[in-house]
Amino acid sequence: MITLTLINGKVYTWNADDWQKLREEYRIVGALIGCLAHLPRQDSFLGLPMVLLPEEVTLLHEQKLVRLVSYSFPSYASSNAVRQKFQEYRKTMYMQQVECFKEERKRQVTSMIDHIVEGKRRKLLGLGHKRKKAHNENESSVQDQSQSKNYEMDTDHIDREALLRDELDKIKCMDENSTLVQTFTASVWLYEEDATPVEWQYPVTSTETLRYKTFKDLWEKGYYITGGQKFGADFLVYPGDPIKFHAQFLVVCTDSNEALPATDLVALGRLGTSVRKTVVLSSLSDDGNTVLYQSLKWNATF
Repeated sequence: MITLTLINGKVYTWNADDWQKLREEYRIVGALIGCLAHLPRQDSFLGLPMVLLPEEVTLLHEQKLVRLVSYSFPSYASSNAVRQKFQEYRKTMYMQQVECFKEERKRQVTSMIDHIVEGKRRKLLGLGHKRKKAHNENESSVQDQSQSKNYEMDTDHIDREALLRDELDKIKCMDENSTLVQTFTASVWLYEEDATPVEWQYPVTSTETLRYKTFKDLWEKGYYITGGQKFGADFLVYPGDPIKFHAQFLVVCTDSNEALPATDLVALGRLGTSVRKTVVLSSLSDDGNTVLYQSLKWNATF
């Protein structure tokens, strides 16, 4: 059974195996919100932890696929043994990240060594971009031949293997740069026995009930569903894994007893057309047991 952690009203998982199982076996996508250890300064590709939609948590909880726990923050100070274990753990994690970075950097340097050697040659010859341009415009052909001979002589003086060793030595020096590890401070170490089972309270309101029943109905039909906030909708619906497919539908949950303003209909129709997706309005039947769908299509007139 997969363990999910409840923190401040949101549910997370930090375990990579659990994340993979949720996605591949149960079509639960969630949203990754952490940075990658080897690419921490970009936000195109994110990593663990993963935060789940409340509808996803409810679905998994109903089917008894997960257990929900929380950790209470202790009011007492950690013991020296706990602090030491915490420091060792953080140091191990940091060094693993360093090793990943070093291997990636080594691969990059090895694959680009030809460009590095060429840059070194041009620097020795003073063949920068501006100087090369002036050289081509002003120097005679005799000088070109002389420059070419000097170029070949300087080429022989560049030791490719030594240059590669120098670049790799710069990577090895990262082992000595361990101040980041030393500045970490330990506060608390969480153990499995500290986990407290919690009750999941969702849905509560009629709006939440509509959202959940819509999510569950689409999930049972075999779709992948994610949050649709970036498109102004409740859900984005995919025919397959979002890694391989674009979303087909923008789902907006609407109460069948409330009138939807014409301006909202126009806005939704134009939105669906501009992003090339079908806008779908979902609502519940009178008995509240069936999810009803209505698609919108924008027809522009000139």
